[in-house]
Amino acid sequence: MKLKTIRLAIAAAVLALSPLLLCAQVESANKACTHKFHQHSVTVDGYLFRTYKEITLKDEFACLEVVHAGKVVFRKVEEGGEFSLGQKSQPEYKVPAVKPGSDLTGRGHPNMIASYYSGGAHCCTSILLFELEPQLKLLSTLETGNSDIAHFERNPQDGRYEFVTWDDLFAYWHACFTCSPMPKLILSPASDKKGSLTFQLDLAKMRMRAPTEQEWSDKYLPQARAAFAPKAAFDDYYAGAELWSPMLDWIYGGQAEWAWKLVDTAWPAEKPGKSEFLNEFCGQLTKSQYWTDLQPQIGNPPKACMEGIAEAQREENAHDRD
Repeated sequence: MKLKTIRLAIAAAVLALSPLLLCAQVESANKACTHKFHQHSVTVDGYLFRTYKEITLKDEFACLEVVHAGKVVFRKVEEGGEFSLGQKSQPEYKVPAVKPGSDLTGRGHPNMIASYYSGGAHCCTSILLFELEPQLKLLSTLETGNSDIAHFERNPQDGRYEFVTWDDLFAYWHACFTCSPMPKLILSPASDKKGSLTFQLDLAKMRMRAPTEQEWSDKYLPQARAAFAPKAAFDDYYAGAELWSPMLDWIYGGQAEWAWKLVDTAWPAEKPGKSEFLNEFCGQLTKSQYWTDLQPQIGNPPKACMEGIAEAQREENAHDRD
């Protein structure tokens, strides 16, 4: 038999088996949502939320199920990972407990939180936000990446709930994971005319004050200069993460001019690579899922930064065309 014929025969066999394999996988996934794999339950406003976790020698599935009036009205199954219900207090991380059924969006309806953690090193968490009236609706799925303590909390000024998370855009960016800065984000819910809900950066609540002269000279400048010390840089990069950690805080906090001033002041005159660093740093910023809201925050950046943004956007446009 010729090699081509053998390959065709193998391909045909795989295609023939594919529906069987798919059916077996679906059947196994559905079995995850059975009583023997049940983990937790919460009843709120007439809806029963249940989580399941199946671990066998062959399969590992997680299931989230919502039951109302004896009928399953929502089901989500994931391969691996684990679902959890509600938001429990974690005082060590300043995460408050949220009572199931609380109005988290300001729309006047009770809400329920469910979370999915994919498992594995450093990743990934998704927050599922349900609205329970006038009928069950999955309002939003908030992808928080490596931010496993993202949470809802009340704003002390207006008493409304906001979603607090951290942008992991720069995780592993020329730094070890534990060294990687993750700027804090505050997201507020916004409804459109069709009733759809989105969470957007609340730039007013995120705004930082400018550093004092003493903070600048005693804290920020020494920290940034330490990024150029011998062995401070990860993998022989231009500088260590101590340089761009406060830069990110200031950019996200509406004080970008201090970020650009820090680079100019801390960068050693005899060290090359400042323009290249700014080019790469700003190009990375454009990859944030919050870039549309974040872009106005960069102010009037250096030329190398603007070039990095333009290059990244050209690459993104080319990728979209492909």
